[in-house]
Amino acid sequence: MGELTVTRTVPSGEREAVAPAPSAAQEPASAPGRTRRWRRPSGPYAWGALVVLAATVTAMIWTYASTHQIFPDSQWYLIYTYHYMGYDKAHGEQIVLDYIRDHGTFKPYEYLWASKPFTLSYRPRVLLPLLSIPWVALFGPGGIVVVPAIAFVVAMFLIYRFATIHASVPASVAAGVLAVTSPLIAKWCVGGLTDSLALMLHTAALLLLPWRKPATKWTVAGLALVTFLVGTARVITPYTVATVAAVWLWAMWRDRDRWRSWTAAAAGAAAGVVAGAIWSKQVSAPLSSRDHFFSMTGGQARTLGEAMPWYRETVPTALSREATVVLSSWPLVLLLVLSIVASVVAWRTVVPWLVASAWIGATGIFLIAPFMTMFRYELPMLPALVVAVAVLLDRVAKGLLPAFQRPTPEQPAPSPSATG
Repeated sequence: MGELTVTRTVPSGEREAVAPAPSAAQEPASAPGRTRRWRRPSGPYAWGALVVLAATVTAMIWTYASTHQIFPDSQWYLIYTYHYMGYDKAHGEQIVLDYIRDHGTFKPYEYLWASKPFTLSYRPRVLLPLLSIPWVALFGPGGIVVVPAIAFVVAMFLIYRFATIHASVPASVAAGVLAVTSPLIAKWCVGGLTDSLALMLHTAALLLLPWRKPATKWTVAGLALVTFLVGTARVITPYTVATVAAVWLWAMWRDRDRWRSWTAAAAGAAAGVVAGAIWSKQVSAPLSSRDHFFSMTGGQARTLGEAMPWYRETVPTALSREATVVLSSWPLVLLLVLSIVASVVAWRTVVPWLVASAWIGATGIFLIAPFMTMFRYELPMLPALVVAVAVLLDRVAKGLLPAFQRPTPEQPAPSPSATG
């Protein structure tokens, strides 16, 4: 695929503005007086999308066939779904409890039911229950898995599309297929959980950034809306903030000619994050973050002084367990390792900024909830990892890793660009 380029210095001292490369889906400008019609994607890009979607659906079917996808947290989302459908609390709880017991999905967690679910921190996650209303009405409690499955397929398409902005179609396809071959990724994305919705919205926000075309009022508004919706799906604020901040800093360094566009986009995303945080706090009242953390630590930590000893005791064990589970999935390990290699090889590109921000987001989430999650809380890293691996595969395919190539007298030094 074409690479983003920025203004470069030429020997004559003049500055030559190099236009951004055309988008994979961008069409030539229509002639005056001619109606511009939408055309279906075709060629390698369309075939690549079909391969990624086929791999995603295959992973989804295999996961459904091998494991039951109703989790303990699914109880909460089902309760709220029935609540939004007009059921009273007691009736909705009984339907869900009977379903869990009859289907043997797991031993019912009585303490969850005794803790008044309508007052817990799950309340801000209204997007999945709202979208699940028609599916639960059609299929019963098991319908809670429909929206996450659709979101997983859409998320992988968006990740593929995002990767093709920075790398070729074959490399983007290979990186996307590698991602979905990890059972850990499919497991959390197709169950009755909110993670695939958050992943889809997080990737959509990345796509709305002005990689090739200047930001408009509509893209800025779209960024604000998407980042707000992320807060209604799942709280992944550390990922959103770290990613937007990192790519804005990269743009200030590598794409300064369009600093206004990048700043407007970052401001729109920031506005959505702030609005989502305020909204979540309001609907969660009278609970506070401190109260939730105190509950999560089993009553051991309410102040910073109490939290530090708890962290020292909890973090090493949690990290060790998480690493053991992640290392059991070789596709995921390969994805992580290659993304780090890509950050070194393609150090002049946006890749290290994306990968570093993904790790910062994962660290932030881990500090909020330092428990073994089997890569569930790390899922928003996926767009950055896939892009990094796609860029690396592109470089390997070219044969000589251009970032490390020494220019010869016949070969001028490469000009700086957004992707190296």
